[in-house]
Amino acid sequence: MNKAYWLKFSVFNFCIVALIGVLMRYKIAYSLPFLDQKFLQHGHSHFAFYGWITNTIYVLAAIYLNRMNRDISLLKYKWVIAVNMVSSFGMLFTMIYGGYFWASTSFATTALLTSFLFAYFFWRDSRTFQDESKPWFLGGLFFMIISSLGIFSLGYMAATKSMTQNIFLASEYYYLHYQYNGFFIFSCIGFLLHSMKEAGAPIGRERNKSIFWLMFVGCLVGYGLSVLWMKLPDWVFALIVLATVAQTTGAWLLFDYVRKNWTQLVLKWSPMHRFVLMFSGFAFGVKILLQLGSNIPALNQFAFGFRNVVIAYLHLVLLMCIASFLLNQILATQFFRITKPLLTGFKLLLIGIFLNEVVLGLMGVLSIRYIAVPYANQALLAISLLMLTALVVMFINLRLRRD
Repeated sequence: MNKAYWLKFSVFNFCIVALIGVLMRYKIAYSLPFLDQKFLQHGHSHFAFYGWITNTIYVLAAIYLNRMNRDISLLKYKWVIAVNMVSSFGMLFTMIYGGYFWASTSFATTALLTSFLFAYFFWRDSRTFQDESKPWFLGGLFFMIISSLGIFSLGYMAATKSMTQNIFLASEYYYLHYQYNGFFIFSCIGFLLHSMKEAGAPIGRERNKSIFWLMFVGCLVGYGLSVLWMKLPDWVFALIVLATVAQTTGAWLLFDYVRKNWTQLVLKWSPMHRFVLMFSGFAFGVKILLQLGSNIPALNQFAFGFRNVVIAYLHLVLLMCIASFLLNQILATQFFRITKPLLTGFKLLLIGIFLNEVVLGLMGVLSIRYIAVPYANQALLAISLLMLTALVVMFINLRLRRD
């Protein structure tokens, strides 16, 4: 399995995600009548999930397995990753062409079934060793699997024509919650712990166990934050609050572990590597605080009642926290030469991600007073062009190390 090839392919896919983002922003600010915005959105979101983030996690997880046990064959992962890649491009083109119909649904189903196969292979191979990162990967794969229930629910309602607004939103938020807060976040924490272990700062077994279960239970029950508008019983609301507090406690313990070992990271990690960890860590901290605050009914209603707020939150997690962290992990594999143009592209991307969040955040906050941000659509278009340019620069300069 050519690990560097698949990682570079992931960055290429990120470029495509950014390109579709530019088209969507252009269509909002000006006009692009031959493309359907809703179809673009479907293709963009599915490809971002499967072609970029999921593919990157698959490849990095396979690399992790190989480093933990050299006897593990990666051939089956190569085929799983290849099928996921074909399915991702299939979803991208068919959804842009016609949204949800038999072809796009077929590709989506293939990608979903492929994820089950990857989870089974990883679980089976990981039984050959013990490591503190392993529970996080298995936990992430667990959330990936149960998130599919949201997709099945949407498919069932579409097939039986029994769609209702509340159940539709509950199913969509169910899928997004366990993908974002479960599969993606838990996988990233697994990569972080493994990287810190390699830097000479392993986490203790008991501390790791405490953090994992606090965040696992918090994520499992925390889905309730997405459906508080359904008027849940008081005892269910109390459980959700406790779960959110548990997740916040787990996140604090994780931050404290990184803080106490920062000196070791200064010695072993490059300044850029450390900065990106702080950058994505800041986004993760904001995400945790927003979740804690959303237990307040008025804030929860604000968060889910305004589209701009939802978009700002999703970009905070997906771009500022997860995407920047995964790109950093790709560079940390040491498969590629870390050159000045490559780092320049990465820095421009981080600037673009930050500016994107600032504008979306302003739009979200001001929307509560129904105040429009002047030239916001044009600003977002310019920022999306900056991010696309930065990613293209990174991809072009992503060259293999020869030593």
